[in-house]
Amino acid sequence: MPPSQLTRAVIAGLLVVLVTTWSAAANGGQVRVANYPIGPYEITVFTSPTPLRTGTVDVSVLLQHRETKAIVDDAQIVLTIEPVSGSPSRQYPVTREQATNKLYYAAEFPVDQPGSYRMRLDVRAPEGAGAVEFDVTVERAGSSLWRSWWLWGAIVLLQIPLWWWLFGDRTQVRGQTKTRPTPASKR
Repeated sequence: MPPSQLTRAVIAGLLVVLVTTWSAAANGGQVRVANYPIGPYEITVFTSPTPLRTGTVDVSVLLQHRETKAIVDDAQIVLTIEPVSGSPSRQYPVTREQATNKLYYAAEFPVDQPGSYRMRLDVRAPEGAGAVEFDVTVERAGSSLWRSWWLWGAIVLLQIPLWWWLFGDRTQVRGQTKTRPTPASKR
C-alpha cells in the first residue's frame, strides 16, 4: 500500500473511532448502586450523563439473580424522582424498550432544575420485590459548543471535502505528463 493510501486509511479509521465513541452514551454511565440485594436478586444502577446535568437523564438498571448472575426477565420497575427541596415527585416506568442494550431496563426523562434529588427504584419480579434509594446532584447544563446543533452540522459539512480528499479519484497514468495545448501563433 503506498504511503498516501496508508495515511488516508489511518485518518479514516480514526474518524470512524471518534464518531462511534461520541454516539455511545446511554445504558451505562456512573454506577450509583452496585449489586444491591433485593430478595433473590441483585440490582446495579447507572446514571448518565456524568456528571448529571439538567436536560435528559438516563437511569439504567441491571437486574440479576444473585446466585447465578442470570439476567431477570419480566420485572416491573418504577423510578420515583423527588427533589430534596420538597417539590412534588415524579414517576417513570423503567423498561427494556427504552434501553439500547436489552440486558438493561432503562428510563429517560427530563430534569429541568439543578439541585439534589432522591431516586427510588421499586422492583417487582416473579420471585420477589423490593426497593433501593440513592441521592444524586444535578448540575446546571452549560451552553457548551459541543452540544450545539449548528456545530455538529458544520462538522458534518466539513467532512465532505475531507472524505473527497481521502477517497476522491486521484488516478494518474505513470510516465505521462499532461500538457496544456498552446494557442497557435499568429503570422
